[in-house]
Amino acid sequence: MRVCLIVMLLSAQIVQGQSLGGSGFAEALAHLMDGSRDTLALDHLEDVPAIQFDESGWEFFNAYEQKGVEDGKVPLHRFRPLVKEDVVELRDNLAVVLLHERQGWRVRLATFTLEGDPIQSFLLHDRYGYLYEKNFRAYSFDQPVHFNTDAKAFEFYQLMYGYEPIPSIEQPSQDPVEHQSFHQVAVNARGEMELRFSETTGKRMFHRSQAPPVIHEVEFHELSVLTTSYAGEQESALWSETHLTHGDMDSHDTIAIPLSYGTPWEGRSFFLQPREGHSIVDVAQRHENVLVFPGDGTTCELSDWKRYQSPWKDLNAEERFFQTQSLEPGEASLFPAYTEAELEQAFASVCGANPTDPGSPEPSLSHFRVVVERIVIRVRFEGPSGSGSKFLILYVASGC
Repeated sequence: MRVCLIVMLLSAQIVQGQSLGGSGFAEALAHLMDGSRDTLALDHLEDVPAIQFDESGWEFFNAYEQKGVEDGKVPLHRFRPLVKEDVVELRDNLAVVLLHERQGWRVRLATFTLEGDPIQSFLLHDRYGYLYEKNFRAYSFDQPVHFNTDAKAFEFYQLMYGYEPIPSIEQPSQDPVEHQSFHQVAVNARGEMELRFSETTGKRMFHRSQAPPVIHEVEFHELSVLTTSYAGEQESALWSETHLTHGDMDSHDTIAIPLSYGTPWEGRSFFLQPREGHSIVDVAQRHENVLVFPGDGTTCELSDWKRYQSPWKDLNAEERFFQTQSLEPGEASLFPAYTEAELEQAFASVCGANPTDPGSPEPSLSHFRVVVERIVIRVRFEGPSGSGSKFLILYVASGC
């Protein structure tokens, strides 16, 4: 992490490598800044006072943060030695630095006199469990600690969030913020922390990426199936197109989409948009396995021979939202029974003659495996013309 560094050198003496004042601490800081030393340990200094702000909505945060404070102070042995990038500012009477915990996520803003006496510290960054974070998010910054050079203040979002099981296509994330506020903290001339600005931003949905969501639609006559990805994150998309449908005006029951190799399809979120007058009855999923014969750079697949079709699994669609389910252990290798003669005949008709050389790079009867060829999503609906089903087929790419 690189924090925006503001270094105000006190005099030309520092440039010449001389000490700051007569203090050993000031001299050590000067050597840290001119590169003549790599780190500066603070273990020998007294504990630094920890301050908090008595603001509405901060009660939970303040109570939690007190667990790491001893008699109103924080022991400096908890923090790693300072490096040059940790020094935020040097003034003629004090130093402003960032303290990073040796173990954990916490980062504190701290001030010291040039004699090494601690003045104050404030917790800028922290996170734990799945309860709250005091740091960056999609609507804040791209680093845990952010310094606004124009305002000469540190900025952070304070938030508490929980799990939302039913997102929407307008807000596809599953991480709603229950409490969120924006703040600016600065250091005054005495080295004390001041809350320069504070406002409540309200509950909002967010995603761990700052990129905006991209909607990918599969359109049938009676309904659309939609999923989302995030701009700049190609791996988050099931398919690259933002709109897929049949080119003619006839009604079709099935749309098939080939997935790129390695694209994760399990646990993906989908949204349904039925046309006017239509309603969703249920959504189910099944998978189908086939035999493949990998060669050296080529693969022969018996896609038109025997295949395993799993029973339909209800995806418990609720409020036009559903997620695909992962396969149970062993389901990806299930396959119908067959005889050796049947296998040889199917292989010969599709893959050609079986190589007699055991070291041949061509697909061989002696080397085959069962793979998941496709995931089938069935959406049953009711409309003015009666009931029906639409199928979205995801073809899973397998390696050689």
